Amino acid sequence: NTPSIVLTKTADQANYDSAGDVHTYTLTVTNNGNVTLSNVTVTDPTATVTGGPLASLAPGATDSTTFSASYTVTQGDVDAGNFTNTASVDAEDPDGDPVTDTDDATVPASQTAAITLVKTAVQANYDAAGDVLTYTLTVTNNGNVTLSNVSVTDPTAVVTGGPLATLAPG
Repeated sequence: NTPSIVLTKTADQANYDSAGDVHTYTLTVTNNGNVTLSNVTVTDPTATVTGGPLASLAPGATDSTTFSASYTVTQGDVDAGNFTNTASVDAEDPDGDPVTDTDDATVPASQTAAITLVKTAVQANYDAAGDVLTYTLTVTNNGNVTLSNVSVTDPTAVVTGGPLATLAPG
């Protein structure tokens, strides 16, 4: 007797671009051994798995409809550039011994870095040499990745404040 099980984890999305996006996964289990396996379960430490357990899985049988998984993307995942997630399948052979396998799927992030600067004069006008003009500088991260070490310079004015260690999207 040769018990064996294979898990194939497939991401249903080609990529992602925002925190809050939801990855869904198809989880396929195949009994490629020569004995019936019982109590087939799939777990994932990061994603939420639904479905199962399978009471039994005959030799040569494949099931791709019982189990699925989902994971909600974080800003850290977007900043990292990809998300790799691993799932495990556990079953028992006829002697009650464990039979396991793992598989992972990586989904790349579609990253876009973008920044805008709006400079607005505080005073509506000036009327004499030596008047001090004050400006408000507003920096906005219009991309989908966190920016770091953001600084503003102006060749004709003294800029105070900054640099910003990080600037989140939005």
